Amino acid sequence: MHGCPHPHPHLPMNFQTGISKSSNWRSSSAQYLGIVPTSVVGLSHRFCSAADPKGARLKALAMILGGLRGDMEGFIPVLLKRAHNISADPNADVAEWIAALWDAGIFSFSACICPQEALATASGRSNNKVQLILYVFQGQNFAQLSTAPMSYKHCVSICSLLRSLQRPSGLWRLQEVLSQYKWPDSLETDFIYGSSSIGTSLDAHFLAAFSAAAGKRSIPSAASDESDPEWGCWDAQHESEKPSIGIVFPTIQRVQYGNEGIHAYSRLLCFAESTWERLKSANLLHDAIPCPRERHGFPMHVKVARRRFQFFSNAPSFGWIYCGSHNFSPAAWGRPLFKSSASKAATSAGSVLGSTLRICNYEIGLVFIVPPPEDPGCTVKNHEDLDRFIFPFVVPAPKYQKSDRPATTKAMREARIEMLKLKQLEETEAGEYLELEEVPDEEEDLDEESCREGSNDGGQQEEEEEKVYAETLWSQLDSYHS
Repeated sequence: MHGCPHPHPHLPMNFQTGISKSSNWRSSSAQYLGIVPTSVVGLSHRFCSAADPKGARLKALAMILGGLRGDMEGFIPVLLKRAHNISADPNADVAEWIAALWDAGIFSFSACICPQEALATASGRSNNKVQLILYVFQGQNFAQLSTAPMSYKHCVSICSLLRSLQRPSGLWRLQEVLSQYKWPDSLETDFIYGSSSIGTSLDAHFLAAFSAAAGKRSIPSAASDESDPEWGCWDAQHESEKPSIGIVFPTIQRVQYGNEGIHAYSRLLCFAESTWERLKSANLLHDAIPCPRERHGFPMHVKVARRRFQFFSNAPSFGWIYCGSHNFSPAAWGRPLFKSSASKAATSAGSVLGSTLRICNYEIGLVFIVPPPEDPGCTVKNHEDLDRFIFPFVVPAPKYQKSDRPATTKAMREARIEMLKLKQLEETEAGEYLELEEVPDEEEDLDEESCREGSNDGGQQEEEEEKVYAETLWSQLDSYHS
């Protein structure tokens, strides 16, 4: 997300490069998997005076590279050629695992370099390494990974690839996955996110960014221009005027009368009162009723989302479901940031997703997709149905009534105090005296840190979330080592 934290590995010249004549050097299809940042070594040796005494090679290279214009970052596509008669340098681990995966046909690769860097290094004017960006695709034998036995060499090579592979995270990754399909907004029946923790900095900007990443589009006005890069893009104004996503979270009544009591929920749920006050008027909240019925009264620690579509009532539903560890918060999915000097979006969903993405907590999850059917008149028998996935809560989740209130930290604290007062009254009527207890200080402190209820701005709230999350992880790590 913020760049590779490790030094770029080497890719020796036994993967010979040539200028690509194809404009389709990087496919936008589903076969594209990500990038591996690396570097080319050996240029200075190939074009030095000893190897090229008359400078013929260097002149030819300069003629080719000098007339090419790179992309916005100065890179141009090149062709990779597998030199089977040259073994990979044992010290060049990247070349070794790429060769194994290339030869097996499991993955394929394309690449780009910066021509100015290549010329500077080849001519001896620079000692810096030449950046080489590898684009990784599914190979012709990729499908055999799930069926054919894998050798130890290929297993190690795939692990090396996964370690080096860079791809978008958070909202950008969600957008990358879901943008492969055209989702008909007019056929949407449900768009919800159920989570046991709701971010304190949740606002219209983040909700719009999440919806845009999920494929939500706006209906362009008659005066809008289709050439505008923001044409049809969902933004914060659209979100404020017509909220797009429902939040599934238990009411305080459901928590208060649960089988395990409020205490079982107090360490599990996180929803600040200030966030509820900010979202109340938007009517976004839905009650989280456990499913199946045997689960009623028990707390749920889930993070799941669904966007469902249907052509007509008897038709199979389609759409997608997310299940993972992401809280519904900018800290987990990413807060879009914007460069003041540039309005160009980093994704096709428009500038609402920002030019960069700030993620505090790195999570993992799966997206299950049932694509739109090619034939709107198809039946359940000949098309998959999104409804075959069973949810941990009742769907469609019922909307909050006017009297409903989410189980915020403040609401649970107040409910617990009321229960203690009631218990004291019962004991007093029975002729016994019970001293009224208060919520322990340490629990109160934890709640205040976990769900900050102040009126801080979004950046401060995210920093608090990040601090609490980091302290928790480090304490768990210390406990493990001790």
